[in-house]
Amino acid sequence: MGIAPAIAESMVFSLGSAGSVGMVWTYLWVARLTPPRQRAFMCWLAGYMNVLGYISIYASTIYAATLILGAICSINTDSVFVATKYQNYGMFAATTLLTFAMTCVPSQTLSRLNMFYIFLQFAMLFALIVALAAGTPSELKNSASFVFADFQNTGFWTNNGWAFMLSFLTPVWVVSGFESAATIAEEASNAAKAVPFAMVSSLVTATVTGWAVIITIAFCMGTDVIGIVTSPLGQPLAQIAFNSLGKSGSVALLVFLWISSVANCSILMVAASRETFAFARDHGLPFSSYLRVLSSNKTPIRAISFVALCTLTEGLLMLVNTIAINSIFNLAIMGLYFAYCMPLVSRLLFRNFTPGVWYMGDKISYISAVYSVVWMTFIFVLLLFPSYEDPNADEMNYAVVVLGFVLVFCTAYYWCPKYGGKTFFKGPVRTIDEILEERGDVRERVAAEIGGHEA
Repeated sequence: MGIAPAIAESMVFSLGSAGSVGMVWTYLWVARLTPPRQRAFMCWLAGYMNVLGYISIYASTIYAATLILGAICSINTDSVFVATKYQNYGMFAATTLLTFAMTCVPSQTLSRLNMFYIFLQFAMLFALIVALAAGTPSELKNSASFVFADFQNTGFWTNNGWAFMLSFLTPVWVVSGFESAATIAEEASNAAKAVPFAMVSSLVTATVTGWAVIITIAFCMGTDVIGIVTSPLGQPLAQIAFNSLGKSGSVALLVFLWISSVANCSILMVAASRETFAFARDHGLPFSSYLRVLSSNKTPIRAISFVALCTLTEGLLMLVNTIAINSIFNLAIMGLYFAYCMPLVSRLLFRNFTPGVWYMGDKISYISAVYSVVWMTFIFVLLLFPSYEDPNADEMNYAVVVLGFVLVFCTAYYWCPKYGGKTFFKGPVRTIDEILEERGDVRERVAAEIGGHEA
């Protein structure tokens, strides 16, 4: 869900490098797959990386929605209004507060809203594809050879192969939260089957719909890639829409896209706040005793507030420069992939794995785990690099700074004598539902054994 706004928000990284060719789940399974001696610290590290990843991907989506809103204002005023970095931060803060309000509702209301959001996202996909395909003038429509074979190094690395690799940020960012369905596992019925199905089906849907959107954009963008990337509108898809549909048509499409993007932000706020709440419930974060408290309607409003505060703090990077704020896209992937790798590495190293309801078999499961670790490690290393081949202080990759700070902080906090996490953190706290479920399983096994003996 959210494929159209996600692609629209992040396509600058593909076009800007290679032209047209260019917490519940991880945290819990680290605990179950890691030996007791290493379990607490591994869970601690996975929890921090997952929280960092989800807050950053939420913040990056808020920033992307901000750019869409700024482009709408610029087009509608015939470029009289061009947002300053302070105005952009104001729109960033307003969008954060808007999605904060959209998320502070009971789970039942969120469930109904999510159904509406699904309809909204598919409607956005349809509108974007049809509008560009039907409205783009013939002189701006590209040939198949341009779309599939024309490579342009529009980035700041001279090596074409590396420039192409850097364009991976767009597809990787779009589908980075592929286990986000698991963040609400405690609020889902029949989670053992429903959550894996939701994860797989969402990826399949993303593959089909995402490919359709990318192909449509590539065929309808014209050949002036540099002009699109360096557009004064500050948003590549906004420039493409303006070129194809004119002022009125592009504003209408972009407003629809912005609404869809805000809905996407609210979904990510739910995921980030549930990650934060789950980790705080297990005493993993500073001020956990405050953050783990639910409101009267059973909503983690304090955790939601924490996510909003962290997002507003990350957003201050836009006051430095565009390169600095764009690093939160890298940071989101790096945090999540770090966390995603941990249960897979534990599963490969320690072989303490009990298959669940959704299982691919020993051989395919093992191969899948190895491939996943290799791929995510490659992407993680890739995203450590700056956008510039020879960067100065303004052009550096600030994601490395933030990630390094979080890693140093959480490690120091865990090993701090007398007061560190080592003295109180034990890993995931079992809920009452889990205990009752476990007791029910024991009763079933005992009854089966008694029945077998009597027979």
